[in-house]
Amino acid sequence: MQVHQFLNSLSINLSIKSRQKALQIIKKQNITASILINYIAQTTPRNQVLFTCILDDMVDVNPSYLKDELNAFITLATQLKIETCKRCNSRIFANLLATHPDFFTQQQKKQLVTMHFDWLLTNSLVATRVNCITVLYELRDQADWITTDLVAIIEQQVSLQEPSFISRSKKILHKIRKQAKQ
Repeated sequence: MQVHQFLNSLSINLSIKSRQKALQIIKKQNITASILINYIAQTTPRNQVLFTCILDDMVDVNPSYLKDELNAFITLATQLKIETCKRCNSRIFANLLATHPDFFTQQQKKQLVTMHFDWLLTNSLVATRVNCITVLYELRDQADWITTDLVAIIEQQVSLQEPSFISRSKKILHKIRKQAKQ
Protein backbone atom coordinates (compact mmCIF):
# COMPACT_ATOMS: atom_id res chain seq x y z
CA MET A 1 0.00 0.00 0.00
CA GLN A 2 1.40 3.40 -0.93
CA VAL A 3 2.06 5.86 1.87
CA HIS A 4 -0.54 8.29 0.53
CA GLN A 5 -3.20 5.59 0.51
CA PHE A 6 -2.08 4.49 3.96
CA LEU A 7 -2.38 8.03 5.36
CA ASN A 8 -5.78 8.45 3.67
CA SER A 9 -6.98 5.27 5.32
CA LEU A 10 -6.21 6.40 8.87
CA SER A 11 -9.22 7.17 11.05
CA ILE A 12 -8.01 10.30 12.76
CA ASN A 13 -9.36 13.72 13.58
CA LEU A 14 -8.14 16.93 15.22
CA SER A 15 -8.55 15.73 18.80
CA ILE A 16 -5.32 15.57 20.79
CA LYS A 17 -5.70 11.84 21.36
CA SER A 18 -6.21 11.19 17.66
CA ARG A 19 -3.26 13.39 16.65
CA GLN A 20 -1.05 11.57 19.17
CA LYS A 21 -2.13 8.27 17.63
CA ALA A 22 -1.22 9.62 14.18
CA LEU A 23 2.20 10.74 15.45
CA GLN A 24 2.89 7.26 16.77
CA ILE A 25 1.88 5.73 13.44
CA ILE A 26 4.04 8.16 11.47
CA LYS A 27 7.03 7.36 13.68
CA LYS A 28 6.41 3.61 13.58
CA GLN A 29 6.05 3.63 9.79
CA ASN A 30 9.17 5.84 9.42
CA ILE A 31 7.28 8.37 7.33
CA THR A 32 9.81 11.07 6.55
CA ALA A 33 9.19 14.80 6.48
CA SER A 34 9.61 14.73 2.71
CA ILE A 35 6.85 12.16 2.31
CA LEU A 36 4.54 13.96 4.75
CA ILE A 37 5.08 17.33 3.05
CA ASN A 38 4.38 15.75 -0.35
CA TYR A 39 1.23 14.15 1.02
CA ILE A 40 -0.02 17.42 2.51
CA ALA A 41 0.56 19.19 -0.81
CA GLN A 42 -1.47 16.62 -2.75
CA THR A 43 -4.28 15.58 -0.41
CA THR A 44 -7.76 16.94 0.21
CA PRO A 45 -8.24 20.25 2.06
CA ARG A 46 -9.56 18.34 5.10
CA ASN A 47 -6.42 16.21 5.24
CA GLN A 48 -4.21 19.23 4.57
CA VAL A 49 -5.55 20.78 7.77
CA LEU A 50 -5.34 17.55 9.73
CA PHE A 51 -1.82 16.59 8.71
CA THR A 52 -0.49 20.15 8.98
CA CYS A 53 -1.68 20.12 12.59
CA ILE A 54 -0.02 16.72 13.06
CA LEU A 55 3.18 18.09 11.53
CA ASP A 56 3.02 20.96 14.02
CA ASP A 57 2.80 18.41 16.84
CA MET A 58 5.65 16.38 15.31
CA VAL A 59 7.95 19.40 15.18
CA ASP A 60 7.10 20.25 18.80
CA VAL A 61 8.33 16.80 19.83
CA ASN A 62 11.16 16.51 17.29
CA PRO A 63 12.33 19.87 15.90
CA SER A 64 14.90 18.14 13.67
CA TYR A 65 12.10 16.37 11.76
CA LEU A 66 11.92 19.25 9.24
CA LYS A 67 15.57 20.28 9.30
CA ASP A 68 16.52 18.73 5.95
CA GLU A 69 13.20 19.59 4.29
CA LEU A 70 12.86 23.28 5.06
CA ASN A 71 12.89 24.33 1.40
CA ALA A 72 10.02 21.98 0.62
CA PHE A 73 8.18 23.05 3.76
CA ILE A 74 8.56 26.75 2.95
CA THR A 75 7.26 26.07 -0.57
CA LEU A 76 4.30 24.16 0.88
CA ALA A 77 3.56 26.95 3.36
CA THR A 78 3.41 29.52 0.56
CA GLN A 79 0.99 27.33 -1.39
CA LEU A 80 -1.48 26.45 1.36
CA LYS A 81 -4.20 29.09 1.65
CA ILE A 82 -6.30 27.38 4.32
CA GLU A 83 -6.16 29.54 7.43
CA THR A 84 -5.64 26.67 9.87
CA CYS A 85 -2.67 25.50 7.81
CA LYS A 86 -1.22 29.01 7.79
CA ARG A 87 -1.63 29.21 11.57
CA CYS A 88 0.12 25.89 12.14
CA ASN A 89 2.87 26.67 9.65
CA SER A 90 3.56 30.09 11.15
CA ARG A 91 3.66 28.46 14.59
CA ILE A 92 6.15 25.87 13.33
CA PHE A 93 8.36 28.61 11.89
CA ALA A 94 8.11 30.69 15.08
CA ASN A 95 9.11 27.76 17.28
CA LEU A 96 11.95 26.63 15.04
CA LEU A 97 13.33 30.16 14.71
CA ALA A 98 13.22 30.65 18.48
CA THR A 99 14.93 27.36 19.27
CA HIS A 100 16.92 26.41 16.16
CA PRO A 101 17.58 29.47 13.97
CA ASP A 102 20.68 27.74 12.62
CA PHE A 103 18.43 25.26 10.76
CA PHE A 104 17.61 28.01 8.25
CA THR A 105 19.77 29.46 5.48
CA GLN A 106 19.84 33.20 4.85
CA GLN A 107 17.74 32.68 1.71
CA GLN A 108 15.12 30.73 3.65
CA LYS A 109 14.99 33.47 6.28
CA LYS A 110 14.40 36.05 3.53
CA GLN A 111 11.53 33.95 2.20
CA LEU A 112 10.05 33.76 5.69
CA VAL A 113 10.25 37.54 6.11
CA THR A 114 8.33 38.06 2.88
CA MET A 115 5.75 35.37 3.67
CA HIS A 116 5.06 36.56 7.20
CA PHE A 117 4.83 40.26 6.36
CA ASP A 118 2.38 39.25 3.62
CA TRP A 119 0.29 37.18 6.04
CA LEU A 120 0.44 39.94 8.66
CA LEU A 121 -0.75 42.61 6.23
CA THR A 122 -3.49 40.57 4.56
CA ASN A 123 -6.71 39.38 6.10
CA SER A 124 -5.25 36.42 7.96
CA LEU A 125 -7.00 35.40 11.13
CA VAL A 126 -5.66 36.56 14.47
CA ALA A 127 -3.74 33.42 15.44
CA THR A 128 -1.80 33.53 12.18
CA ARG A 129 -1.05 37.26 12.60
CA VAL A 130 0.07 36.69 16.20
CA ASN A 131 2.49 34.01 15.01
CA CYS A 132 3.65 36.29 12.20
CA ILE A 133 4.78 39.02 14.56
CA THR A 134 6.70 36.39 16.53
CA VAL A 135 8.38 35.07 13.37
CA LEU A 136 9.27 38.58 12.25
CA TYR A 137 10.64 39.41 15.68
CA GLU A 138 12.86 36.32 15.49
CA LEU A 139 14.05 37.45 12.04
CA ARG A 140 14.62 41.10 13.01
CA ASP A 141 18.40 40.82 12.60
CA GLN A 142 18.11 39.86 8.93
CA ALA A 143 17.68 43.50 7.85
CA ASP A 144 17.53 46.84 9.65
CA TRP A 145 14.12 47.68 8.21
CA ILE A 146 12.36 44.62 9.67
CA THR A 147 12.17 45.96 13.22
CA THR A 148 11.16 49.42 12.03
CA ASP A 149 8.39 48.09 9.80
CA LEU A 150 7.24 45.56 12.40
CA VAL A 151 6.92 48.22 15.09
CA ALA A 152 5.06 50.54 12.71
CA ILE A 153 2.61 47.80 11.72
CA ILE A 154 2.04 46.74 15.31
CA GLU A 155 1.45 50.31 16.46
CA GLN A 156 -0.93 50.89 13.56
CA GLN A 157 -2.90 47.66 14.03
CA VAL A 158 -2.83 47.13 17.78
CA SER A 159 -5.84 49.34 18.49
CA LEU A 160 -7.88 47.49 15.88
CA GLN A 161 -7.00 43.94 16.89
CA GLU A 162 -8.19 41.14 19.11
CA PRO A 163 -6.88 40.63 22.67
CA SER A 164 -4.39 37.91 21.68
CA PHE A 165 -2.85 40.21 19.06
CA ILE A 166 -2.62 43.05 21.57
CA SER A 167 -1.02 40.80 24.18
CA ARG A 168 1.61 39.40 21.81
CA SER A 169 2.25 42.84 20.32
CA LYS A 170 2.96 44.30 23.76
CA LYS A 171 5.41 41.47 24.49
CA ILE A 172 7.20 41.93 21.17
CA LEU A 173 7.36 45.72 21.52
CA HIS A 174 8.72 45.33 25.07
CA LYS A 175 11.47 42.99 23.80
CA ILE A 176 12.36 45.35 20.96
CA ARG A 177 12.52 48.39 23.23
CA LYS A 178 14.53 46.49 25.85
CA GLN A 179 17.02 45.39 23.19
CA ALA A 180 17.26 48.94 21.81
CA LYS A 181 18.30 50.22 25.26
CA GLN A 182 21.20 47.78 25.46
